[in-house]
Amino acid sequence: MAAIKVYNIDKKESEEKMKLDSKIFDKKVNEPVIQQAVRMYLANKRKGSANTKTRAEVRGGGAKPWKQKGTGRARAGSNSSPLWRKGGVTFGPKPRDFHYSLPQKVKDLALRSAVNVKYKDDQIVLIDSLVIKSGKTKDAASVFSKFCQDKKVLVIKDKMDENTARSIKNLPNIKVIGSANVNTYDILAYNILFSDKDSFANFSNRMMNK
Repeated sequence: MAAIKVYNIDKKESEEKMKLDSKIFDKKVNEPVIQQAVRMYLANKRKGSANTKTRAEVRGGGAKPWKQKGTGRARAGSNSSPLWRKGGVTFGPKPRDFHYSLPQKVKDLALRSAVNVKYKDDQIVLIDSLVIKSGKTKDAASVFSKFCQDKKVLVIKDKMDENTARSIKNLPNIKVIGSANVNTYDILAYNILFSDKDSFANFSNRMMNK
C-alpha cells in the first residue's frame, strides 16, 4: 500500500504518513477518458444563450422596396433580406442546450486518472489540519507560500471555521472545494492539490465507493 507524507501547518513532516489505497492511487492515467470528462465539463458550463434574428423576426420587410422592373436596380422583395443592412441573419446562432452526460464509470475513471496525474508528479500536499485562527489573509498566504509558492492551488476542505474561510477567500489562485464536489477539470486546472488528512480521506473513500 502506497503512502504520502503529511505535514503540519509549519511544513514540518509528521511521523505518521497517509496510507493510500493502491486500487485508486496506482499512477495509471487514461488520457482519452480525461479529455472526455473535461470536454463534458466545459460543454455543461456553456449558457447557449447566443441569439440572432432571422428575416422573419427582424422589424420591417412588409412592403416591396421598389417595383420589380424599370428602376435599373436589382430585384428586391423585402428589406428584411440577409443581403440588406439590418436584415435577418442566415443560419445564425439560436439558444441551445449544450449539456450532455457521460456514463458514471467513465466519469469515475477520469477522476481517478486526474488524481493520479497529481500523484505521479508529486503535486499532492497533505497537512494534518488547516486552521488559521487569526482570520488574517496574510497568515493564510504565509501558510500556502511555504508549500505552494505562487502556484494555483485547489484546496479540498470539508469543514472550515469562519476565521479560516475569511483568511483564504481573498487569496488569488486558490479555490476551496468540498470532497464531494471535486471534479476532473478542477484537479487539472490547478497546479497543486492541497488538503487536510480528514478531507482527503473522505475524498479517497468517495472514489473507493464508486
